[in-house]
Amino acid sequence: MSRIAGWVLLVLALVVSYRPAEAAQAKKTQAQKTQVAVLRPEGPQAAALRRVLTQELGKKGRGREVLPAKKVDAQVKRIRGGPKTAAQRQALAKKLGADVLILASVKGTKRWDVEVRAYSGKDGTLLAEERWDVRPHRAFPDVRRELEPKLGAALKPGPAQRLPPAAVTPPTPVSEPEVAPPTPIAEAPRPAVVKPPPPSVKKEEPPVKPEPTAAGLRNLDGPILEALLSGQGLFRRFNFSGNNANALPDYSLNSAAAASLAVSYFPLSHFTDGMVHNLGIVARGSRALGLSTQLPDGSTYGTTAQFLEGGLRFRLPLRWLEVSVGALYGTHSFAVDLPPESTFALPDVDYRFAHVELGLRKALTERWAIAARAGYQHVLSSGELSSDDYIPELSGSGLDGELAVEFALTRMLGLRLGGELRSYSFTADAAEGAPVFAGGAKDLYFNGQLGVYLRL
Repeated sequence: MSRIAGWVLLVLALVVSYRPAEAAQAKKTQAQKTQVAVLRPEGPQAAALRRVLTQELGKKGRGREVLPAKKVDAQVKRIRGGPKTAAQRQALAKKLGADVLILASVKGTKRWDVEVRAYSGKDGTLLAEERWDVRPHRAFPDVRRELEPKLGAALKPGPAQRLPPAAVTPPTPVSEPEVAPPTPIAEAPRPAVVKPPPPSVKKEEPPVKPEPTAAGLRNLDGPILEALLSGQGLFRRFNFSGNNANALPDYSLNSAAAASLAVSYFPLSHFTDGMVHNLGIVARGSRALGLSTQLPDGSTYGTTAQFLEGGLRFRLPLRWLEVSVGALYGTHSFAVDLPPESTFALPDVDYRFAHVELGLRKALTERWAIAARAGYQHVLSSGELSSDDYIPELSGSGLDGELAVEFALTRMLGLRLGGELRSYSFTADAAEGAPVFAGGAKDLYFNGQLGVYLRL
């Protein structure tokens, strides 16, 4: 009986002594796991891509632990614009206790350009970068299948963490002087394993610096609101053409000041990430300030010049270029307040037109961009010019073009310098042999502008 009791006590002693060792080993294994922080990707389907990255990187048996998204987002919000420099990434990783930061983006429409970058939490440098050109799919099957083979090696714990502890498994001592030296000797290969990765990482750092300057990363989705307030210098040339044109007066405006405002708003961006969120509303307007006209006899009369149009705009953000098309309706008027007894044959114009346009915008660097626009107006009416006193049977059209350079002061504010040309041409449709006032007319406008834009 006493022998049985002795065996029981021996087993209990072994169990009690084993549990602390097992707990210590489990704690050590947990400490060796790579702590990974997956930041919210940029572009459409950001939530879906983040879910795929979190699931794949955090699978059991891969020696990694993915930090909670709420914890990561709370720290990222404190960095305006997100971590863009190595110092910002290093500070963020320190606050999160992360060994690796994962940044990603989704670009494109018909095909998605998926980019995933892994940064070291120790110094914020690039560990690995991979791209996928895939068809739109919320589950990102190509990324899910290839993520671990392409990025897994870069996310493994460092060699110092992977080396087995030499003091845990000593051999049966034959002679202590001979056993003690091998343990430090086993660490001799460590410098050869640890040293090579840093040089390769630093060599890849220069290509990563331009990432904030890429047009796609800036706004592949495009801003929700765009507004431009500018001052203008206005010029006008109006003259009759064809029959009797030499006997009729021309009109020349060499300079005038004007103010303009242009607004584009994309309300569907609040509700969806699909293609339809690029459909928006656009409105533009300008008006001359303190304008007057002096006639050949020296008399001066107040003059009104204004332009208004509005409609729909659809933009297509490509990787390096943004293309937009618009369909609008507008009015353009120019009137001189002549007294009724005046004999000066200058008609007041009030053009009503349907307008289609094509726009392009390309970011050259992080701060500089160039924009261009071209359009066609189908003139529906022209005011006094098409009255019985001038050219009653009249048909006309217009062309317009704009070229501008932009300089970003901040992420939302910037300056815009450019010029716009607008030309209207009219022809008389009178029957052959019928008396006509003139064979047609041409009306040309040019304005240079300097303004401040806002993009949200």
